[in-house]
Amino acid sequence: MADVTLRDVRKSFGGVEIIHGVDLDIRDNEFTVFVGPSGCGKSTLLRLIAGLEDITSGEMTIDGVRVNDLPPKERGISMVFQSYALYPHMTVYDNMAFGLKLANSGKDAINRKVREAAGTLQIESLLDRKPRDLSGGQRQRVAIGRAIVREPKVFLFDEPLSNLDAALRVQMRIELAKLKDDLNATMVYVTHDQVEAMTLADKIVVLRAGHVEQAGSPLELYHHPRNLFVAGFIGSPRMNLIETKVVSTDRDGATIQIPGGDTMTVPAQAAGLAHGAPVTLGIRPEHLVEADQGDTILDCTVFVVERLGGETYCHVRIADGQTLVLRTDGETTVRPGEPIRVGIPAAACHLFDRDGMALHRLQRHPLADQPLPRHAIA
Repeated sequence: MADVTLRDVRKSFGGVEIIHGVDLDIRDNEFTVFVGPSGCGKSTLLRLIAGLEDITSGEMTIDGVRVNDLPPKERGISMVFQSYALYPHMTVYDNMAFGLKLANSGKDAINRKVREAAGTLQIESLLDRKPRDLSGGQRQRVAIGRAIVREPKVFLFDEPLSNLDAALRVQMRIELAKLKDDLNATMVYVTHDQVEAMTLADKIVVLRAGHVEQAGSPLELYHHPRNLFVAGFIGSPRMNLIETKVVSTDRDGATIQIPGGDTMTVPAQAAGLAHGAPVTLGIRPEHLVEADQGDTILDCTVFVVERLGGETYCHVRIADGQTLVLRTDGETTVRPGEPIRVGIPAAACHLFDRDGMALHRLQRHPLADQPLPRHAIA
């Protein structure tokens, strides 16, 4: 397999620049996920790697070879599309074998590769069927199998699960994670779903308007977002963000005003922030605690309760009308309209300056540098 390297890669359509100077290193055998909102440039960036779009400027290499001017068939890549793109008049076997036949591979080699890929994907019994006789998940397996038989250096996936229902998406996420380990392959995957990104990726690349906002391991981005955009995008439910102001700063961090009148010192490097400077306090729903366990207390009113069985999400309003989400036990009896007191542990908080950039936390989260274990996929 191969490394993929992008250096100051830009893409313009006419006079409009869509990809703005992307620098990125995708290592051999790494599962990298491009994630971001619609229109952020993630699919365009994938198409640039594939050679389906020309690079306006910059340099791209695959396995150490400059590929700017190489056509897709010479780049050593295989791509799986959102729409499956199967030939309806061909059997599953012929769909998977088609690319190999075009490459003039021998009959025995084609048969061996197709059946090996079918075994890996558990679709051996489907080889004689036509696409119309398959479910959505089975069609997606065939599309992936067609990519596998080419034995590419890099697999590219463009939102391959978006046409599947919720239950099948979960199942196929698990299958893709297993497939990555089975193939020992370099994979680049595009999705708008940050849950897919968190559960599949070795590295997440968060894009916004053609810029890379942050790249790193899933837990690095979750526990140490670089800015407000990443903090709000990674995590489900999203991080709670509270607009507030600085009261004072010292070597222990920044003391901020909490809505309702209390103050709290957040352990973050806040040198240079003046009294009254606007900041945003961030805290994950699972880090809000019972009132007697926090460093400060928020008096809230519940307005929506989402009961999911094993856990419950409570949507609450605080003193100045801002809203928060907290994760509680599935057995909680709280109801909409009831008052509730919530504790905020300072050590779990993030601070962002007026420009939305994260202030450096004085202590890193112990899990931030660890890869997401595969058994956590669900």
